[in-house]
Parts: sequence; C-alpha cells; structure tokens
Amino acid sequence: MRHGFSAPARPPRLALRFAVYAALTLAFAAAGFLWYAHRYATTEAERAVRFHATFVANTILRRALQPSDFQQPLAGSRLRTLDTLFRDEVLVGGAVRVKLYAADGRITYSNVHDLIGNNPAASDAEDALARGHVQDVTDLNHEGGPGPDFKVLETYVPVTLGGTTPVGVFELYQDYRPVAAATSTAFLPIAGGLAVALLALYAALFPILRRVTRRLRDHVEEIEHQALHDHLTGLPNRVLFRDRVEQAVLLAGRERRGFAVLLLDLDRFKEINDTLGHESGDRVLEQVAARLRAAMRESDTVARLGGDEFAVLAHHVAGPEEALAAAERVRAALAEPVTVAEILLDVDASVGVAVGPEQGGDVETLIRHADIAMYVAKELRTGAEIFSPDHDHFSPERLQLVAELRRAIAAEELVCHYQPQAAARSGELRGVEALVRWPHPSHGLLGPDQFIPLAERTGLIRALTRQVLRQAIKQCRAWHEQGIELAVSVNITGRDLLDLKLPDEVAELLSEAGLAPSFLELEITENTILADPVRARTILTRLSDLGVRLAIDDFGSGNSSLAYLKRLPVDVLKIDKAFVLNMQSDQDDAVIVSSTIALSHNLGLAVVAEGVETGAAWETLARLGCDVVQGYYLGRPVPAELLELKPEAAVPRAASF
Repeated sequence: MRHGFSAPARPPRLALRFAVYAALTLAFAAAGFLWYAHRYATTEAERAVRFHATFVANTILRRALQPSDFQQPLAGSRLRTLDTLFRDEVLVGGAVRVKLYAADGRITYSNVHDLIGNNPAASDAEDALARGHVQDVTDLNHEGGPGPDFKVLETYVPVTLGGTTPVGVFELYQDYRPVAAATSTAFLPIAGGLAVALLALYAALFPILRRVTRRLRDHVEEIEHQALHDHLTGLPNRVLFRDRVEQAVLLAGRERRGFAVLLLDLDRFKEINDTLGHESGDRVLEQVAARLRAAMRESDTVARLGGDEFAVLAHHVAGPEEALAAAERVRAALAEPVTVAEILLDVDASVGVAVGPEQGGDVETLIRHADIAMYVAKELRTGAEIFSPDHDHFSPERLQLVAELRRAIAAEELVCHYQPQAAARSGELRGVEALVRWPHPSHGLLGPDQFIPLAERTGLIRALTRQVLRQAIKQCRAWHEQGIELAVSVNITGRDLLDLKLPDEVAELLSEAGLAPSFLELEITENTILADPVRARTILTRLSDLGVRLAIDDFGSGNSSLAYLKRLPVDVLKIDKAFVLNMQSDQDDAVIVSSTIALSHNLGLAVVAEGVETGAAWETLARLGCDVVQGYYLGRPVPAELLELKPEAAVPRAASF
C-alpha cells in the first residue's frame, strides 16, 4: 500500500554519477596536463629556434656585418654580398627569410628586396633592443609569403659588433611546421600514455564504486525500514501506522470509504515478562504479530506501537458491525495458546475500535477514541468495544485533572482519612479503614470516586496505592506506640491485585514501619478477583502467607459465591452497605444479611457490616451475630488527629443488646 510518509530518499545512482563526474574530472585533469605538456614541447622547440637565431647573430653576423649595414637601406654590391651570405649560411634548415633593422625600426636589409626601407615592426625591434629577443608566430602571407597556411616563427635578436651596445636587430623567419612537428613528436607519446593510465585508473575504480554504491543503497534501505518498522516483529511502527491512518482519512474524504482503527494490548503479558523473562516475552510478541498478520487482509495494516500494544488499520469497513467483525478476527487469532520454551501460555487481548471517519476526522482523535474503547473493553471484560461518546471521560478538564493528580502523587499530597470499626456486641473499637482523600487546591477535598478511576486508567494507581499503604501503615504504627492497638484496612484495586510485586512491596512497607502484618487488612472486591482468578489467588496466597488479613469488600454486589470464596485465603467478608441500609425496611435485604452472616461463620470468616447509620441497624446486626460494624453512626472518615479513639466513643446510643 502506498503511503505519504516522507521516508528517507533512496541513495542516488552513485555509479552513474561517479562515471560522469570521474570522466569530467579526469578529462579536465588530462586536458590540463596535456596543455602543459604541449606548451612545454612548444616552448622547447621555440627555444631551439631562438638559440639558432642568437647563434647566427653572435657568429656569422658579427663576423660578416658592418655597423653601416644597420644605418641605411642597402643596395648595389653590398646588397648582393649579403644576399649571398644569408643564402649560403643562414637560409637553410627551415629558415625562409631574414631582415636587418636599424635602431629606429627601418629595414636596412631583407632577402625580399621589396621590404628594404620599410618600417613595419619598429615596436618589435625596440623590444628586442630592450629585452634581448622577441618571438612570435605569424602568417607569412601578409608579407607576400606562399599562402595563408604558411606559419612562421619570427625571432628578433639584437646584434652587437665588437662592443656591448647593439647596433641593430636581426630577424629570422623560421618555418613553423618543423617546430609543430617536433612538438607533436614529443607530445603524442605523453598524451597516449596519459590516456591509457587514466582509462586504467577509471576501469579499476568503477567496479569498486559500484560495490560501495550497492552496499550504501542496501544500508539506506535498511535504515529506512528500521525507521518505519518495529525491530522485533518487523511490523510497521507507530510512525508508519499514524501515516497510514492519515492516508485512510484523506482517502475516505475523497472516495467515501470507511475504515476502522483497532487498538489492543495483551492481557497478562506483564506476568509472562515477570515470571519467564523478557526473552520469553519477546517470543510471545513475535508469535502474536505473526498471527495478527495472518488474520487480517493484505490491504490492512498491522502495527506494533510499543510494549504489548498493537494496532490494526482495517480498510473497506462499512460500519460498526464490520468493525466489530474485524475485532473478533483479532481475538480469534489469539484464542489458541502460544508456546514458549515448551510452555503453553494463554494470551488474550482487549480490543478498542474507532470507526472512521465518523468517530474521528484526524489521526489523533481516532487513536484516542480507540484507546478509550480498549480500556472500556478491559473494564467490562467484553473483549472488544466500539467507541461511544459515553465512554469519553477524557475531556480537557479531565486531562488537566490527570496531570494535577500525577503531580499530587509525586508531591505526596494525598491524605488518608480514617473511619472507625467497632465490635458489634461490645462497641469496642477494633480498627479503622483508611480512605484516601485529595485536598485539591481549587476543587476542595476530593473523594476517591473522583480520582481513583482516573488513576486506574492512566497507570497512576500503582504509585497511589503504595502511597496510601505507606501512610496507613505508618499511622497504625504511631497509634501502637501510643498504646492503642488498632488494625488498619486499605482498599486494593484490580490493577493492584494483579501486580506480582504487591506482596513484596507490602512486606517491605511493614518492615520499614515495624508493624506486625496481622494489623494490616487489605480489602478486595469480588469482581477484582474474578477478573483473573488464577493470578488473584496466587497473589492473595502470598499476602496471606505474610500474615496480612484479607477481606472481600462489598460482598453481595458481585458475581462470586461463598463456595468459590472458600477456596481463597480470605479472613473477612464485608457486607455491601446497600443491603445494610435497606434491611430495616426490605425483608429480602434482611434475609440476605442474615444468611451471609450465618454462612460466613460456617466457613470460619469474620463479618463486617458497612453502612450502619442508625442504632437500630447496629442492634439488628449484633443480634444476627455480625462481628464488626462500620458506618456514619460510629463516625465519618476524618483525619487521624480528629479520630476519637476512646472505646466508649463507639458505643451505640441504642438499647443494650
């Protein structure tokens, strides 16, 4: 499937670029070298001609010429004498013309007699007198030579006759063709050798660069793949998944095609990691990824977002029914246990679904809605849920509250209020229940119902529970040091109960405070246990082995039974306050309370009744054999310093039992 992600560009065709650039570079280098070689050969040939002209001037001319030969144009016998001299001794070996110049630039002699008396090259003659010699390549045709293609090398040499001061200038015209031939003779072998060497170098480097280019291209493609895919499973990662969702949103707007975003995380994966190790956890993730790929269509995108969280982008989804069908395919793919190190492991998933574009017109909204639906599926244990506006508790105000709660936990701003518990028959104070409160700077004192669900949804519950446990255990120990031996009860959430580290952390907190485990009671709801009975039983057994008392809170409101609870290391049942509040007026509730007390005692369990708000209710519970009562009649939850700890303060104002 195509996507719009701006992936790293593929490497350029370096071999081709090298071929072009190297060829140009070598061509320029060769041209420069050849130019230098040609120039050098030409200079050497011209130097030879200049040497010959200088030799003529210093030997033949010095011997045969007179100063008067440079003063006036020659004629008559002197002209004929010089013609013979130059023809026999100078105009040989390629020399084609000679001239003699007076100091003012006039020609006093030339083997071409028509030129005598002219003044065509005063500047060249003057330069020769000043610098010693002048050379130039010219066309002999402009002075009546054989044709335009006849090139000559002009050489001007000053002439001295017996003294040091030049009396005139001698000019020699040398046929340039021998010079050019000499240059070519020296130049062509150099050029040929250089060409062969450069071609050999080019041929040697090109295969090397092709290999380097191929490796570089493979490396860049690998980096691109790693940037967009999960290294463990090979699935698209969060970046690529978000990009494909964005493309699906755009496509849906143009072509009216529906799609669905599915988010899922694995149940009990943390337990696998904690018990079998991260390597086994990785093997589970690999198998899950393979199953998800096999379960979905080729056009769909299966991604791993991180940890045990996966995502699916399902295309061509007409509505909620088809979206749920896709979610069920995901769950069906994980129905069979996975095998790791010859151990069969049950891996289930909670799936949240957002249908696009109806439930989100952008990537952020769709993923957030699918995430919320996934948490709802976890809480309701339905396996899969489609997002509904009723699920969206994450308004901007609620998100702000989450941020403030995180800061409050970090700053240990949460406090415990304590509600007394008394013996039903004697009224003696037996213990207290620690109930967390949040003194919010702008919302006032918040009860647990206002922030505990947020803590559970956002992963803050673990730190919150540890803080409440630490504070309650420390306070209980302080009362003991004052001579008041009370037990303290603390509520444990579902996420806490499924945390394998909980027993060790409870033991550590008790040890730090120096409190005997029997004075700590942990309260768990029925539904919390039923979420994962095997794991819950394991952790409850470890807590019981520590000596901590365990209580089932709100008994009667869940789906468990006394027969099931008999198999758990539970010490106390707390009757749900809804039955206690109505038992005076509702016969059915009264029967439930009475039966629960009797059956609990038969199982060896103590009974605590919550919601005692009248003396009559207390009296009835005492008569039924209830062990401990708790409620507003005894006292509301208050800070530790305001709690009345005198035993007589708990005696009911009703008639004696």
